[in-house]
Amino acid sequence: MISEALTTINIWILEDHELFAKQIRRLLSAEEDFICPHHFTSAADLFDKLRFTNERPDLLLLDLGLPRRDGLEVLNDVRKALPEVKVLILTASDDRDKVYRAICNGASGYLLKTADPDDIISGIRDVMLGASALSSPIAKMILEGFSRHGPVEHIEPLTSREEEVLRYLVKGFIKKEIADQLAISQHTVDMHLRSVYRKLQVRSQTEAVSKALRQGIV
Repeated sequence: MISEALTTINIWILEDHELFAKQIRRLLSAEEDFICPHHFTSAADLFDKLRFTNERPDLLLLDLGLPRRDGLEVLNDVRKALPEVKVLILTASDDRDKVYRAICNGASGYLLKTADPDDIISGIRDVMLGASALSSPIAKMILEGFSRHGPVEHIEPLTSREEEVLRYLVKGFIKKEIADQLAISQHTVDMHLRSVYRKLQVRSQTEAVSKALRQGIV
């Protein structure tokens, strides 16, 4: 006899691959405390649903390879619209840049579609308990990326404007979009980025994102 009712975890899926989404829903439905009432094939469908109902998920499984919208932009919009909802990336891409940006933009974990089904289930549970969930190749990639920079060292402080530019860069904004957001010229954005790279002692956007995360700058 069960003495306490299970806490039900409400999971929504944003995934354009119908067959894969059905497989995941079947996997989730086998868990006594999981429900998955909604699957969306596009970001537009998800946000339409949110506009016309007060229903909200506890966790969103988000694919980054979406049609017509960049998955990282969708993640950013979801975090703004649903700050209390956990977002777990479940995608085919192991691109280093996407991994860093997703984590910096508020994803609670990053799992590959090739992950073992048990790892997906345990990843969801970990995220709901406040931990993070990473596929083994992703965790290894992050550790290797951090280790290449050596020990955490003192760096020359960034100005407030440089920090703003870096945050937009991490979110995946291109230079023109950063310029528009900050009401400055692209030339000024370039100037700030050169200063950021110099102070962080890096030569690329990916290195800047990796080191900024590791140093706790953003």
